[in-house]
Amino acid sequence: MSHGIGVTAALRSLPDFVVIAFAFLTQLGDLWLIFSSLTIAYALAGTVPRLRGERVRERVAFVVAVALGTLALTYLLKLTIAHPRPPGATTARELAWLPSALDPVWASIATGDGYGLPSGHATGSTAVYGAIALASGWGTRRLRYGGAALLVAGIALSRVVIGVHYVGDVLAGVAVGGGYLAVVWLLTRGRRVKRAFSLALAVALVGMFTTLTPETAAILAAALGGRIAWTVVGGRLPDFSTRTEGLTTAVVVLTGLAVAAAGAVAAGESVTAVFIAGGGGVAWLLVSPLVTARLLGASRVG
Repeated sequence: MSHGIGVTAALRSLPDFVVIAFAFLTQLGDLWLIFSSLTIAYALAGTVPRLRGERVRERVAFVVAVALGTLALTYLLKLTIAHPRPPGATTARELAWLPSALDPVWASIATGDGYGLPSGHATGSTAVYGAIALASGWGTRRLRYGGAALLVAGIALSRVVIGVHYVGDVLAGVAVGGGYLAVVWLLTRGRRVKRAFSLALAVALVGMFTTLTPETAAILAAALGGRIAWTVVGGRLPDFSTRTEGLTTAVVVLTGLAVAAAGAVAAGESVTAVFIAGGGGVAWLLVSPLVTARLLGASRVG
């Protein structure tokens, strides 16, 4: 492929340890890690040292909205462009010394399937880590922006090194993710969370009407759930400061998400099931601090 610029094939000769290192690095741009980290950060906001400060939970919610919008845009572009990945992307490099019991684990982190343009990891990491750098108050601005840039560059490079994307795929991903973040930031400045969810919802609607799949339905539902829930909780979130409050919120969140996931699996992961689970899961996450406040308030009164 011309947009591979010959780099993808050349990287196949890299030593195993280099490919393994990049396979683990690529997980920093994976959906499961991004959304898990945001979920934990939202639940523990205000109750642990690194998550204390003004409007922390609101800032995390903003990043969640950016992540959902970016995910919706990625699916829309992938399904519209329908460009294949490099040959061999679905097959992990053979590691003769690796115990066979670990082959499925290695395959799960070192392969990719579906369409390749743009790279979802490059798109998502650019938007999400960029949003964190813009919205958070950690360190200096130079440190935040530099750290985000290094992460994005490493994740983008990792997708090429492990052979699941062409160079053009990741460059397009960085451009798309950066462009989407720029639009959202211009319209919200990181403070209008409801508007950020509205933008994600708009992109998700286009995506679902373009191609209806369980994934596009789940993304639409998640954006819709976020938009509705933030309308309810925005400006009403309690200020937690103790670990008990943070841990209780985490338990509340995880319980709700587990129920939603179990329901979707039990229903056969149909479009309807994942729609309900996706919307309910994000809505439950956002309202969880209010649920915690009620639970702890009731226990204290009792």
